[in-house]
Order: sequence, then structure tokens, then C-alpha cells
Amino acid sequence: MMRWAAGAVFCALASGLAVVLVAGCSGDEKPVVSPIAEPKAEVAPSTDVAVRVPATTEHRFAARHILVSWQGTVGALPNVSRTRDEARARAEEVAAKIKSGSDFAELAKAYSDDSSGPRGGALGGFEAGTMVAPFEAAIKTLKVGEVSGLVETPFGFHLIKREALTEIHVAHLLVSWAGAANAPKGVTRSKEEARVRATEAQGKALATPDSNAWIDVVRGYSDAPLKDDGGDLGWMAPGQMADVLDKAAFDLDAGAVSTVIETPVGFHVLRRLE
Repeated sequence: MMRWAAGAVFCALASGLAVVLVAGCSGDEKPVVSPIAEPKAEVAPSTDVAVRVPATTEHRFAARHILVSWQGTVGALPNVSRTRDEARARAEEVAAKIKSGSDFAELAKAYSDDSSGPRGGALGGFEAGTMVAPFEAAIKTLKVGEVSGLVETPFGFHLIKREALTEIHVAHLLVSWAGAANAPKGVTRSKEEARVRATEAQGKALATPDSNAWIDVVRGYSDAPLKDDGGDLGWMAPGQMADVLDKAAFDLDAGAVSTVIETPVGFHVLRRLE
């Protein structure tokens, strides 16, 4: 699948709007999707191409999944020693729990070998053609809320739950401080100086709400890699960002700006674009 890069802003908080933004978790800001993307693709399509598209497109899907891998599968963690038969038995055990009414997200947290596990298996929204063929074929047969049977891919056995595609278009600015998680090199300001700077930026964003003014504020204040693009994170689905950012973003009306939000990565200001 795709990798959860945003897992950076999202990542830092959830596991992962990249480290803190995305519920995942490296240090960049590109939403990361789990490893079900075509193996030939080393990284999921860039945010510019794959995420910044209308949420209403008929060629996007949303899903959760549980992955049970075995020794030798693509992307298997070093500590995975089970055989293919053992993996199938474990996946069938999880499937039985789902049928008996257990919560899919909680099972993903407990059983999934994928990086999306801590997020309850949430993959967010993704383009048709992103996932490996068996995974995509399975999700196309599901109605929203339905769960697949076992689906085998080069990554292992999957249980897939199709979700409603709910996305908002989000941008953000980040003000970091020396010692914050993933702080860019050269950042020497103190935490209190960062708080003052973020509050000043948020005030300017509120005073001049049009999109061009927002971009100017982000470029002038943000320490995040996407600042030249106005902090545009693209279309985000529930659960893709760290909880504190996720809630703040989805509570905003289109065009609105959030309060200053603190995470281990720094102080954030979000703006809902659409």
C-alpha cells in the first residue's frame, strides 16, 4: 500500500499532518498510507498528485484494514517469524472476532502488522490504482461498512473494511522550537518564543482570511516543509491526523482558522480550505 508519510506531523502524535499531522510518522508532512501500494512503487504518489483532488471524485476510496504477515512477505517486520499457515490461522481468528461483533478498529490495533494498526487500520482516502490489485479488487466489491474475507497480497493476509469517504482540504503552519520533535536544523528559538510567534501568525491569519493572505502568513512564519505551498496538506480523512489535530480540523468550517495547537513537534495553526 502507500506509506503514511504524514504520519509526520500527523505521525508524531498518533504514532503520526506529518509528524504530528498525520496519525502514523516520519518527520515530513505528506500523509502516509500503509504498505499495500504496488510493490513496484517505492513511495506512494506525492501529495501534490495523489491527495490534492476533489473529495467527490468517483475514483477514490476509504478503508481500514488488518494485515497479518508472515516471514518473507514484502515489508514484513524483522520480528515476524510466523509461517504462512500460521498467518492464515491468525487472520481467520481475527475474522471470527469481527463476525462475532468485535470492533474492527480495536482489532487492528491489537493484531495488525501494518503501520496503520495504531490508527485502527485507517488508511484514509486513496486513489484507484494505488493499492495492489487483489486489495483494490476486494474493496471495489464492498459496500460502505462491509468487511471482506481474507485477501492475500505480497504483504500477507488482509481483512478490509470499506469506509465512507469523508475528506476535508486542510492547510497548516508549524512553529517549532529548539528541542521539539523533528525540529528543523537551525531552529534556535525557545518554546515560549515559538508560542508567541505562532500566536502572532494565527492573529494575522484571522485578520486577513483570504487564501492569498494565508499563504503569505504561512511562508513568513512556518517551519514546515510545505510552507511554500501555503502549508497545503491536501484532502484528509478522519483518523489521518493525530487526534488533537484531527478534531480541530474537522471542527472548522470552510475557510476558518484554528486556535494555536501544541504537539510534540511544535505549535500548529490549521486552516480548512474546503
